[in-house]
Amino acid sequence: MAPVGFEWIVVIWYYATVVIGPVILFALVVLIAVVALRINGRLKRMMPAQTDAGAPLGDASGAAGGSDDDGSAERRRLQDGLEHARRELDLADAGLTRRERTVLLAACEGRTFASLAEEMGVSRSTVGTYCTRAYEKLGVDSREAALAWLERRSFAHALSDAGLTDGEVEVALMVADGASTADVAESLVLSEAAVNSRLQQVYSKLGVHSRAELAAMRGAGR
Repeated sequence: MAPVGFEWIVVIWYYATVVIGPVILFALVVLIAVVALRINGRLKRMMPAQTDAGAPLGDASGAAGGSDDDGSAERRRLQDGLEHARRELDLADAGLTRRERTVLLAACEGRTFASLAEEMGVSRSTVGTYCTRAYEKLGVDSREAALAWLERRSFAHALSDAGLTDGEVEVALMVADGASTADVAESLVLSEAAVNSRLQQVYSKLGVHSRAELAAMRGAGR
């Protein structure tokens, strides 16, 4: 006798849970297994390729080293560019014109007045005039003294980059130049106790312990 009414619901539920459910579950298990096997196979095929690809990199240590060298050269170029820009700014702050800055920096790099005159399209005497004016504005009288002025400013920037305050930079520069505590106090209109306090902060931030180490740090930057 055919099922009627509620009996159909019971029959459908029976076949869904007892017959169709296990079949669907079995199909899902098979599908998951097949996908897993395919993924595993792909990984196995990829691993040798990655190993082979890695081998040339390991063997090409010279090439990798060349890349590191290129990176170091690029960093050095950028650092030189930053240093040059800072020098330009320091000289501009000191009142030098563009041409005076150009001549002074070139002279400090060892360029001759003759080569500069040819490059700038002016006479040698004009280049000399620019250089003399630059010396006067910096309060120096020679190329060596101008170079020392620039190196002192470069050290000041390094101190600022290390986290020193403007007041601590002033003290550090004077102490590195060989000034005594009394001389620094008189120049900066501070008490000797205040100078010593700033100096201790300088030592702490730079990781040094004496005037000699501070002076050596400045010398190492030249």
